[in-house]
Amino acid sequence: MEDHDGTAGIAHAPLIDSQIERLLPRAVALLQDMVRERSINPLFPGIRRDDVIGGEARVGKQFAGFLGAFGFDADEVAVDPDRPNMVLTRPGAGGGRSLAINGHVDTVAPFHPEEWHAGNPWSGAIDGNRLYGLGATDMKGGLVAAALAAAAIDAAGLRLKGDLQFHAVVGEETMSHDLGTSAVLDAGHVTDAAIVVEPTGAAAPLNVANVSAGNFNLQIEVHGYATHSGNRGASIRAGGAGSAAGVNAVEKAILVVQALQQLEQEWGITKAHPSFPAGLFSLAPGVFHGDAGVPSVGYLAERATVGYLVWYPPNETPEAIRAEIEAHVRHAAQLDSWLRDHPPRLHWESNWPVFDTPADHPLIRQLVRDRAEVLGASDPGRAGAVGFTAVCDASFYQQKGVPAAVFGPGNLRQAHAANEFVLLTEIADSARILARTIAGWCDVV
Repeated sequence: MEDHDGTAGIAHAPLIDSQIERLLPRAVALLQDMVRERSINPLFPGIRRDDVIGGEARVGKQFAGFLGAFGFDADEVAVDPDRPNMVLTRPGAGGGRSLAINGHVDTVAPFHPEEWHAGNPWSGAIDGNRLYGLGATDMKGGLVAAALAAAAIDAAGLRLKGDLQFHAVVGEETMSHDLGTSAVLDAGHVTDAAIVVEPTGAAAPLNVANVSAGNFNLQIEVHGYATHSGNRGASIRAGGAGSAAGVNAVEKAILVVQALQQLEQEWGITKAHPSFPAGLFSLAPGVFHGDAGVPSVGYLAERATVGYLVWYPPNETPEAIRAEIEAHVRHAAQLDSWLRDHPPRLHWESNWPVFDTPADHPLIRQLVRDRAEVLGASDPGRAGAVGFTAVCDASFYQQKGVPAAVFGPGNLRQAHAANEFVLLTEIADSARILARTIAGWCDVV
């Protein structure tokens, strides 16, 4: 493999940019088509598989159809036959580094669908500079921007030295990487580096991210003693029977929540990383349920569960985070007469590992340089790489020894939100940046 300085993209920038401008309407039409397909992950909580299966496959075929016109060969990797991953490859001429562009085609389920723009979460409607729809930001917009970049390189008549692959995968929204990204890598589609085109806008647009937080899905189960709700007074008042009269699991679970809120405040001081804003590392309760086995207020609840997403810094191990939380809950339980003898049960459902690529890695430096070249003096953001304030499949490239970066159009605050949208100007700008990086990394004949 020949040495090169990574400037091939900048050298051919005028030619590439003219093709991006010419192809942009076609790419926007593709994004509208992809957003209009209901590709909800069938494993997402509350979703029936039969109601949504096939949507991911249709999006993958739309995407493959677009890139097929620009010299990409299509292959499918399908652990679940109804949920294929699309692998699209443009073989290089030889002598260059290979690169994978990764994006997931599955989405979460929408909430308050009646409140969405145009009255439809899948409208794909364009209003000014915004394209609306579930998945527009997270992350069909990123896939389309990268496809536009690759199409422009081909349309400009440029031949890459290194192979360029696209991994349009399923399963990311439920951490089903064994069905998606890891399955693609296990099938042999491994490259010298990867870019995951998740939305990286926050305070500034189109950031380059080289590191992510990790997270746990934690379920905490608390048991009580269900009795008629008329026994509440006797169970809590001085002189009453106490727990012999009944114990409300909901209130005991609230004690656990309050204890973890205290720990979260401590984390604001004790958990820090230079790539992340203050306060990111947190314990977020997202689901709370309790009852006596029937959904009636006529009982003191027998059982309560609280579902948490725990965000932890990349410079701490998941084992240490887990031990710290368990110790804090155990200590809080010792302060309550019921919980002392009936301690909460912690179920660690999953752990999404961090990814951490050195900021001076050639891929990161290439993206940072190309971002600066495109955005220029109008750039309101940082000059270097930042932390990605969510999780993504870059972690699973790193597990396979593939260095990865995260970069793409959209603001993470729009992801999973009602009226999700992506800015069309960011689709174009990110395509310009990605085209330079693709050409610079893979090199040009």
